[in-house]
Amino acid sequence: MIRGQAKRRSAAVEALLQGAVARGAAAVAQEAGLDPAGPEMRALLALSVDVVERIVWEVVPELAELIIRENLADLATAKR
Repeated sequence: MIRGQAKRRSAAVEALLQGAVARGAAAVAQEAGLDPAGPEMRALLALSVDVVERIVWEVVPELAELIIRENLADLATAKR
């Protein structure tokens, strides 16, 4: 299994992570009665991005490996 951490993020990945987590954080802030632009939410957003990135680095390579193995098995069976 492949595991790791990015050395650096591309601008597209950074924007995707920030956007997805920001939307979730804004909804949580609204429900909790917090200011979405306040310092608490900025800190929560920064931590959330790091957590989401770590989870993605653990889950995506494993899923990709599984999909590739299944496709290889299907191709090997089809060639027989």
